[in-house]
Amino acid sequence: MLRSLRFFLPAVLLLTGMAAGCVPERDFMPLAVGNRWDYRITYDDGRTAPVRLELDARESPLTWSGRDGRIGCLWSKEDGIVSVQQQGSRVYLLWLPPADGAGWWTVTPDGQRVWCTVAGRETVTVPAGTFRDCVVVVMEEPGGRTEMRHWFAPGVGWVRYSWGPRGGRPWLVRELTAYELRPPEKYAPAKTKKATADQPQMNADERR
Repeated sequence: MLRSLRFFLPAVLLLTGMAAGCVPERDFMPLAVGNRWDYRITYDDGRTAPVRLELDARESPLTWSGRDGRIGCLWSKEDGIVSVQQQGSRVYLLWLPPADGAGWWTVTPDGQRVWCTVAGRETVTVPAGTFRDCVVVVMEEPGGRTEMRHWFAPGVGWVRYSWGPRGGRPWLVRELTAYELRPPEKYAPAKTKKATADQPQMNADERR
C-alpha cells in the first residue's frame, strides 16, 4: 500500500517520454531561503490540521533545507529533477521541464515498486486560490488499488496532494492555504580564509 510522501524511498529510476528541445516554463517549485507554503491537511474522518513548509538555508547551488511541519527536509533540483528528502528517505517528484507521459520507477521502503507518471495539466482550486496549468504527477503501485497525486502550479510550486483509493475518495488531502515566495537566489560560494603569517598558503605539491 502506498504511504504518505515522507515515507517514500526511491531506488530504481527509469525516465521515459521526455521531449527534447522543450520550451522553458515558469518554475514549478520555486526554491529560495524564506519561501513558505501553508497547507491544510484534511483526513477522511473530517479532521483537519495546518502544516507549514518553509525553507531556511541553502546547502548547495541546487539544494535548500527547511522544515515541513516538525520534520526537517531537503529540497533539490539537482540533475533537473525536483526531489525532497525527509528522515533519510528521498522521493523524486518531477522531471524538468515537465513532459506529458514522462514516467519513472521508485521503490517504497517495504519493497513495493511504484510507477510515477506526468498525467497532464489541470486547473486546481484550493483555499489559496485557483491555479491554472498545474502539472499532475500520479504515483501508483502496478496492480494495486491506491494512488498518490501531486499538483505543481507554475510560479507557485506544490499546491495539492492526495492519497487514497484509485478513482475513489481520498483518505488524505493536503491543500495550499497561503504562500510567500522570495526572488530567485544567485549562488555565491563561501569565501575561503586568506592565508596569514601563521597560516601560509600551500604550494602546488602540498595541495595534491
